[in-house]
Amino acid sequence: MRLRRPCMMPTNTVVHPTKCNVVNTCSESVVNHIHPSHTTCMNHHLVKNVHYYPHTTSNQYSVDEVNLYGGSMPPMNMNPYNCPR
Repeated sequence: MRLRRPCMMPTNTVVHPTKCNVVNTCSESVVNHIHPSHTTCMNHHLVKNVHYYPHTTSNQYSVDEVNLYGGSMPPMNMNPYNCPR
């Protein structure tokens, strides 16, 4: 009896659109309008909607380690305790 390998589908990759941030700056100025024949006092109320977008940043660290085989004996100029003679 011959065994068959299952049919494997290729792995798909999805690339999402880049998230773009736009920084807008605004400024205010006051303009007084004076009319000699009649003065209109206009009262304006400004509602400032403050939006908060908390953002966190994290750091990740990786450590790699290798083990080397140095042979059966240490070099001749090195004692077993790595101290100079």
